[in-house]
Amino acid sequence: GWVLRALHRLNPHIVYDLDDAIFLQPQNYRKVNQILKLARVVVPGNHYLAEYARKYNSNVHIIPTVVDTEWYQPSVEHHPKDARSIIGWIGTDPNCGDLEQLRPIFDWIGNHYAGSDVLRTVGRRPLEMNTLLNVEFVEWTLEGSLSALQTFDIGIMPLDDNPWNRGKCGLKLIEYLAVGIPAVASPVGVNPKIIREGETGFLAQNPNEWRIYLAQLISDQSNRSRLGQAGRQHIEKHYSIEVMLPRLISVLENAAAS
Repeated sequence: GWVLRALHRLNPHIVYDLDDAIFLQPQNYRKVNQILKLARVVVPGNHYLAEYARKYNSNVHIIPTVVDTEWYQPSVEHHPKDARSIIGWIGTDPNCGDLEQLRPIFDWIGNHYAGSDVLRTVGRRPLEMNTLLNVEFVEWTLEGSLSALQTFDIGIMPLDDNPWNRGKCGLKLIEYLAVGIPAVASPVGVNPKIIREGETGFLAQNPNEWRIYLAQLISDQSNRSRLGQAGRQHIEKHYSIEVMLPRLISVLENAAAS
C-alpha cells in the first residue's frame, strides 16, 4: 500500500489494465481495490471486469484483448500429408480442469472416428487424461505458437461457469479465429461476444451440443472453411491491434492530460 501511495504522489496519472478477475483471489482483493481507487483510468478487458471496476472508479474504458493480425495469419494447408482432423487447445496447463468436462466427448470421438482424429494441446505441460481419442502435446514457445495454431482444424474452449472464468478475456478464441479456425466454446463470460453462433463457430451449452458441433465440423471441411473465413474477418474488425489502438491512444492521452 505505501509503495502505491508513493507512486501516486510522484505521478497520479496511473492507468490500470485489468484482464483477469484477480480480485477474487483473497491475497489480491485488497491490493486490487486500492489500485482501482487511485488509478486515473481503468482499462478492463470485458464487461464483467468493468462492472467490478466501476464500484471503485468512475473512469473505466473497456478495451478487449486483441492480436496482431499481421502476424496471426491463416495457413493455406493446416497439416499437409496428415489426413486426420486436429482438434486443438492452447493455454498454460490443460490439466486445470476445463478439459475434464469433455472426457466423454473425447472418448466418443475416438471410438466413433476410429483414430482419424486427434486432440492436440499446446501448453507448458501435456494433458494427463486417459481417453480413447489420440492426444498429442506441443510445448508452447513464443516462436512456435503460431505454427502450432495453424495446424488446428477446430479450436475448443470449454469453461466451467464460475466467477473466475467469467472474467476471462477469450484469448484462445481470438487466436483460433485470427488464423481462420472455427471454434466451439462454452457460452461463459466474453465467449458469446467473440463467437457468433453458426457464423464463426458454435457455443455448446451441454455435452450433447459439444458432441453434435464437433461431429459437424469434423465431417464437413467446407463448413470449417466457411466459418474460419468469417471468424478471421470478425477478428480483423473487432479484435485487432489496428482497430483498437486508436481507442487505447485516446484513453492514454485522456489520462495524461486530465
